[in-house]
Amino acid sequence: MRRLAQILAILTCAAAGPSAGAKEQQRPALSMKLMKAKSVLIVCECPRAMAVAGNRASRELKLWGRFQIVEHRDEADIVLLFSANPYLGDYVTRDGPDRRPVSVVITFLTAIDPNTGENLWSDSRRWGSWRVGGATKDLIDELRGEIEEQIKKWTLDDILRCAGSPIYGAFADLTPEVALTKPGFDVGRIAGTPDRLTVSSRNAPEFCKRAQLVVGPENRIVAFEVSATEAENLDITDVLQKADQFDFVGGKHTSADRVYFTAQSKDKKIQIQFDMEGHRSVFLRVRYSY
Repeated sequence: MRRLAQILAILTCAAAGPSAGAKEQQRPALSMKLMKAKSVLIVCECPRAMAVAGNRASRELKLWGRFQIVEHRDEADIVLLFSANPYLGDYVTRDGPDRRPVSVVITFLTAIDPNTGENLWSDSRRWGSWRVGGATKDLIDELRGEIEEQIKKWTLDDILRCAGSPIYGAFADLTPEVALTKPGFDVGRIAGTPDRLTVSSRNAPEFCKRAQLVVGPENRIVAFEVSATEAENLDITDVLQKADQFDFVGGKHTSADRVYFTAQSKDKKIQIQFDMEGHRSVFLRVRYSY
């Protein structure tokens, strides 16, 4: 119980919002490479006053909690490049550091695909050499704001609506062979995964228009499951506010040093799973048992 209380305390910590100084102009949708990224390498081309950018970036990213900070390029999903000159698109091909003359007037932040050198996102602040630390924080706040704005935020009511829908209830206790022939649904097999079938229906509630049917040990469908993408989230506080409807379990994955958190409805029909990355809860999936 003490461990669960500690987990709940961590989960309910509110993360800091994006800076009020972030730019307000409309940007195109972010690259899915950036939305899916989980690890980041900080690269600072930082002469003179720019030197504060690296440490400030590390501090702000740890407070954000979205990314694991790594030390090597081959471990990184993205590279965050801080520089006083604009990025030339040559991170992968350049021979050594950027050798252009530097005047520390503008702080540039560029998010780069470490495998291709592609510029995934960039912006800058013309704040002078005395405000490099503040410019670094503001740029990370802007990136954070854009990522979080693009995330679809589901509510607990959205999740529960799928449980009350009869659409996928029609598959309860069927064999996979019968399910594959059911009219009105797009049902398919998953290569190498005999205990799952893909299923979709335009008539299902929005959250569960696409799901997987779960095949039990007796070759009968016992549940359906909806996995969240990197661009979807369910606020854990929305679940905790209705704690009387759920039983809560927390612990560590056996295969990794990561904490998980599960909320299961009192009738055992709905199980909502989160992972913890730092102080950030990551919405993973919901299972609806028949």
